[in-house]
Amino acid sequence: MTWLQVDDSVVNAGWIPLVLVGVVALVLVAIYFSMRHHIRIANTFPTEAELRAQRRAAKDAGETKD
Repeated sequence: MTWLQVDDSVVNAGWIPLVLVGVVALVLVAIYFSMRHHIRIANTFPTEAELRAQRRAAKDAGETKD
């Protein structure tokens, strides 16, 4: 006994699975380029360490003026 024994005349290979795989591939490529764009924008934001250094410098500058 074989698994899923089906007569060849009943099974027809369709185009729908191939088209769906193509659509999913296109969606993944679109998501990749969109995220790449947004990550590049996010990389220009200052890091937490840079913000702390700026606050410390501003605080030190304010204390020395007094």
